Amino acid sequence: MSVFDYKQFLPRDSYDKINQIKTFEPEIIARELKSRIKPVFKNQLVLVAADHNARMITAYNGNNIGLGNRHEYLSRVARMLMSSFVDGIEATADIIEDLLILNSIMKERHNVDMLENKLLIGTVNRGGLKNTSWEMDDMCTCYTVEKLSEMNLDGVKFMFRIDPDDKDSGKTIRYCSETINIAEKNKLPIFIESLFVKKTENGYALEVSTERLVQTIGVAAALGNTSARKWLEVPLNNDYKAVTDATTCSILVVPDEAKTKAIEVVEEYVKERGINTNIRGILLGRNVMYNQEDPYYIADAIGISWHQGIDGAQSYGLSLEREAALQQL
Repeated sequence: MSVFDYKQFLPRDSYDKINQIKTFEPEIIARELKSRIKPVFKNQLVLVAADHNARMITAYNGNNIGLGNRHEYLSRVARMLMSSFVDGIEATADIIEDLLILNSIMKERHNVDMLENKLLIGTVNRGGLKNTSWEMDDMCTCYTVEKLSEMNLDGVKFMFRIDPDDKDSGKTIRYCSETINIAEKNKLPIFIESLFVKKTENGYALEVSTERLVQTIGVAAALGNTSARKWLEVPLNNDYKAVTDATTCSILVVPDEAKTKAIEVVEEYVKERGINTNIRGILLGRNVMYNQEDPYYIADAIGISWHQGIDGAQSYGLSLEREAALQQL
């Protein structure tokens, strides 16, 4: 498998056209939304996580602005979505609009609908900007639930972090509770990334002991008027069966993002499958998106494994044998 060339996959002329349309022909976004058929939720979900930059998370792999090049970021996101085994994306409005515009370009040039049967889940709160004095006051600064419903999108994503020593984390929990109640009225599924953190000299560090994860799950599941349609996004630890036994809500795994070699990344992302019946999928993180190898095959293999119930090595082999996705947008 060759090194991924984001400029070759998303040529500059196609990328530049996104700006042209966004500025002077934004009605194309509405047209794409109007023609979109809402997909059905599957028993297992493999979703791209693409809301990093909105919270000032731009560093990756030793580069402080590694996620900041929008051309590369969008090219890699689109490449992952080309897999029929990747079910959708969690993202902010700017990313989803870029994808809708790019999709209109692809349909015109290649008769390919990249977003067909893809879940589009909008992120609501990103106001807790990284390394700011108000980081724990994670305000709802992105989509509103009402807008997501109006756009006929597929779900609401938000995050809260519990820091017992910071009152602002309590404010965020209140925002999230209110968001759940509005989402319930609009019959939109809810995706909650719930974390327990401790402040250090280098920022907030995750606490992933079984006790902390079980406590956090208890808070997330109980928030708001309902626990129905809730998907809890839970970080990994070494006792994940006990952690996921803490709720009847569906679980999406938040992976370690520790590996870099393609086959090892695939195996890292599928090892949780089958640990518990309420574990229903995984979020594809930065070590998939920004892998040196083609992220299509890595995401595709992870999706094959989750959807077809086979191990990582076998699914990776099957992916490499599949007919390659569109090589240029």
